[in-house]
Amino acid sequence: MSEDLLLYAQLGYADHISRLVAGGVDPDWRRADGVTTLMIAALTGRTEIITALVDAGATVDLQAPDGMTALLAATAFARTTREIAAVELLLAYGADPNLANSEGNDALMMSARHGLVDGVIVLLKAGSDPNRANRYGTSALMQAARGHLVETARILIRAGADPAQKDERGLTPANYAKELGTPPPELMTVLAPSPSELGGGASMPREVCRFSKEDFSLKLIGSWSESSEAEGSYEFLETTGERQILVSSTRLPVELDADERYDAISRRVREQMDQLRNETSPECKFSEVRFAEASDAIQARFNGMDESHDTFFAVCVYAAPLKFVTLTYRDFRPKLGEEARGRQASESVASFRVK
Repeated sequence: MSEDLLLYAQLGYADHISRLVAGGVDPDWRRADGVTTLMIAALTGRTEIITALVDAGATVDLQAPDGMTALLAATAFARTTREIAAVELLLAYGADPNLANSEGNDALMMSARHGLVDGVIVLLKAGSDPNRANRYGTSALMQAARGHLVETARILIRAGADPAQKDERGLTPANYAKELGTPPPELMTVLAPSPSELGGGASMPREVCRFSKEDFSLKLIGSWSESSEAEGSYEFLETTGERQILVSSTRLPVELDADERYDAISRRVREQMDQLRNETSPECKFSEVRFAEASDAIQARFNGMDESHDTFFAVCVYAAPLKFVTLTYRDFRPKLGEEARGRQASESVASFRVK
């Protein structure tokens, strides 16, 4: 009977959960590994199930043996989908943002590591300690600096993160910034020993480029220009020429149901991979494709690397009932490692929204 709680949570049957708990099932029931149904709901971003469980009496801050909490699970979901609704909901229910897993990483560190800017802001407002460190002495700012995540670092410093803080090896955030390649100058300015109100030297402006189109909106940190290549197709180019974002939107003649959208987005992903190989080289390698549901759309995300041309790709495909929107991010900086490029890609498109 208790296992049914997890089953209904996975199926999305909120009303069944309420009836089970009313019939005597413990809302804090755990699997053999100590994971609760609330953690599973958070890990899949199911806000309606989170609400049903908490309203039925589930304890928000229970921890699994490895320290996992529902909030940490929601942060893991947001890391790949960029959807923070579950994080916001759990914080509204009183989740402690400073609880950490067995490695000492809390939700703020996880969000900072992956450039989840919106999540960082929400967690800081909820009381996350910007100077808290994990078991190795690594802070959220150090993790953001390692990934060359300029805006994330800037936000953390504005919230009180100490750029002079040291880990157990005596390394500062500025040292972390150099681990994965030459850091961008603006990051080193942000990490300067005497940060100003802007986070770093006062000479570093906080430039934000906002673009709003019929089918999507996008906010990019830094200086970017825009051009329309064709109807429904847009190019955004960083003024240094080191990064490019292409967005295309395709209207569908008929509405697709959930199964049809999943099949269609899988085909679109294969077409996108073939197109990238044709534009670069047959040896272009891609990561595993990650699928996620967000609102009424299905998302597919993957990264790619063309080593022969030193080009990194990050692709997001959104299948809504009546349209496809595809974003392709390219990074042409050969001296920057793939991991750092991936994190910067995530930060750069964190505010991309399909309308």
